[in-house]
Amino acid sequence: MILNRYFLKDIFLYTTSVSLIFLLIVMSSRSIQYLEQAAIGEINPEVVAWVVLYRLPEFIQIILPFSFFLSLVLTVGKLSANNELNIYEQNGYTQKRIVLLSFIPAGLVALISLCLSIWISPESNLRADQLLAKQSSQDIFRSIQPGSFHRLNEDVLIYAKQREGKALQSVFIQTNPKKQRNSGTVITAKSAALDTNNPSLLLLHKGLLHFKTNKTESSLLSFGELKMNINKDPVTEGLDMKAEERSNQSEFQWNISLALISLIGVFLAIPISKVGPREGRYRRVLPAVFIFIFYLGLLITTRGWIEVGVIGTFPGMYAVHLLFLALGFFLIYRVNFQR
Repeated sequence: MILNRYFLKDIFLYTTSVSLIFLLIVMSSRSIQYLEQAAIGEINPEVVAWVVLYRLPEFIQIILPFSFFLSLVLTVGKLSANNELNIYEQNGYTQKRIVLLSFIPAGLVALISLCLSIWISPESNLRADQLLAKQSSQDIFRSIQPGSFHRLNEDVLIYAKQREGKALQSVFIQTNPKKQRNSGTVITAKSAALDTNNPSLLLLHKGLLHFKTNKTESSLLSFGELKMNINKDPVTEGLDMKAEERSNQSEFQWNISLALISLIGVFLAIPISKVGPREGRYRRVLPAVFIFIFYLGLLITTRGWIEVGVIGTFPGMYAVHLLFLALGFFLIYRVNFQR
């Protein structure tokens, strides 16, 4: 029981320390990035602190598995270098038992990462995006001058005859202006104003919506009120169901991967971190970090391939986990064989 507490205590201390260090580094880096944007007027300086705070769960869900992996390498490396691992072995702590013991903190880290990625991060990221979008959307809308064309974004062109207070009058909007021959949407409205609750939405009142379904056919709709996301095409949005399905599947697999990477990391960290009596405890840290970064990099690359349709959703990221799980079993077998 004492040996269990000693082992787990070191892992939790290392995990906490490494997590705090990397969290401070990432927060400082992101804060500088947002402050630079605020300095040139892209975002409101008053929301920088809130945006960084809302991004914390997203940072932690990646930092925590890496910190745990590194803490396991440091703990086992220290035990090996100080010959304390021999004491564990003499008390019946085989490599299999140490692996099972390591699954206690690994399971806790996996559970925290899963909760962050599925429930907390999406909500906090949404609030951060709303803060950033609120300022940028209001600035863009305020910059529109009556009597001339303006771009709300790359795909939306707007013209207004005049402005009355916060609303534009006699509005003309065209989406996908570069592709208008084959597709696109033309909207005319009596007035337009930003939604007070969601500034990324443009409220159009009493108008007509004309869009082309193909080269020869088109449709005309009248509306009393139309809500338009000024960052997206209101007609074509959501038509690519396959792309949306791939995106949802890649997001789901990514959330699961953040939990699996902590569990599979146990099989990689323990055999890698063992050092000889005359070797330094930190000798295997750098190779272990490279393996983890390669593991995480493959997951990120595979996620991108799934979203663009380069590979299928199955096996998807699960193939990467199987690859490194097999590598972990091989490393454990090799260590046992050498003994």
